[in-house]
Amino acid sequence: MNSTAIVTTYGDTLNVRSTPNGEIVEVLQNGTPVTISGESVNVEGEMWTPIGTNRWVAAKFLTIINSDILNLPGSKIVATQTQEQIGGGLQVYQTQLIDNIGKIINTVRCVSGRIGQQIPSDEPGSQTPLPFGIYTFDAPGVVEEAPGEFGGVWSGITPTFPTQRLGLGVHYDPSAFSYVSQTGTSGCLATPTIEEREIMTSFILQYQPTHLIVQKAD
Repeated sequence: MNSTAIVTTYGDTLNVRSTPNGEIVEVLQNGTPVTISGESVNVEGEMWTPIGTNRWVAAKFLTIINSDILNLPGSKIVATQTQEQIGGGLQVYQTQLIDNIGKIINTVRCVSGRIGQQIPSDEPGSQTPLPFGIYTFDAPGVVEEAPGEFGGVWSGITPTFPTQRLGLGVHYDPSAFSYVSQTGTSGCLATPTIEEREIMTSFILQYQPTHLIVQKAD
């Protein structure tokens, strides 16, 4: 069965080639959804993935979204933890904002947890990133005002799986680029810039997502 993936190039474009490492036939923008049409192959140490007839891209620039996730009802937010870092050590979560028919409306970056504590855990008060899994929004379409480290916005979420982590939400992190020990969040998912805060807020208000999915890149 074909899988859906998202081009994840952190702002750059992705070349589509006629063969693995062959002639460029198209250029895709960051955040573009594609369908994986076959098995990846290794050519000179680089993995290449087919996305159609005579269309190949470097596998490392694709983020696979499980079909079960796309089949969840309603609009949704999918945050994938990557190896990219900002703010002196916060791992970037490449985050797709997806409407109720599976169309990607926009893509933003998010962060979670503090610098030096970037391994997700179920331990309460750990200030580590929120655990991987599926969460539901407590009030779809609602963005509350929240002062201080919440950056003025707050949308509460609840895990659908057993965990000791409580009081989680989506907000803006005004400390993301402060480069101090308290840079980051206490465990929530947060956008790192005001521009991305506004994109996220507008999506939540307009599309009323019901689920947040947090996953690790393959």
